[in-house]
Amino acid sequence: MRIKVMGCYGGQLLGFHLTSFLVNDSILLDAGSPTEALTLEEQHGIRHIFISHTHLDHIKDIAFLADNRSLTQMTGSEDNPCFTVHSLKENLQTLREHFLNNDIWPDFTKIPNSKDPIIKLSSIEPEVPIEVDGITVTPIPVTHPVPCTGFLLEQKDVQFIYTADTGHTDRIWQVANAQPNLKGIILDCSFPNDHEHLGEISGHLTPNGIAQELAKLELLGKVPVYLYHMKPETLNIMTVEVQALNLPNLRMLTQVDELLF
Repeated sequence: MRIKVMGCYGGQLLGFHLTSFLVNDSILLDAGSPTEALTLEEQHGIRHIFISHTHLDHIKDIAFLADNRSLTQMTGSEDNPCFTVHSLKENLQTLREHFLNNDIWPDFTKIPNSKDPIIKLSSIEPEVPIEVDGITVTPIPVTHPVPCTGFLLEQKDVQFIYTADTGHTDRIWQVANAQPNLKGIILDCSFPNDHEHLGEISGHLTPNGIAQELAKLELLGKVPVYLYHMKPETLNIMTVEVQALNLPNLRMLTQVDELLF
């Protein structure tokens, strides 16, 4: 399993990309910034996008991925097929009504036509696995103001967990503790400690918050934990606070990271 960081930040500034992770070249976990990180040819290799929730920083590039392959698709090329967006049914409804609605963005689920669209939408259910391109993906509910799931990824005997955006939560740690060969976790850490209240009301974690969450992980120190969704403007403060936790096998992600298992 190979996970390449497209973007790992919770805010967009020059040089800082929004959340998106590319798995084995064809699967995206969230779609905040792949068009900023991939060539057109690499974008065309994406066949599946798993959306944790519908906040804009996680769905933005669904629009531009579709637009970037529209000319090829509409000329009848078979080298550039559609991609499928997988998410909870309520999230897909939000995409239909408020994003791909011909007001905010063209409805690429009907372009070039409804029988052969650029985007297909596929509903997933909590804790029901789905297999795509050799990866089994299981959505796990987490704590956020809108419907949101993290994802358990499995390939052969390797498991990996992406929490997506979450505040204090429990179920995903129970799932993590049940995995026989867990190789890593990507965990939300958005705000510095003095913004704990903001984290609580927005469904995110601080360094102190992740220490509380990681106490629920039985393999703490043995399994790498990678932090994401840091706000760029407070990154320096958060770096110091994360280091002060002195927790083994814990670090912040960067946009040049590629995780191999």
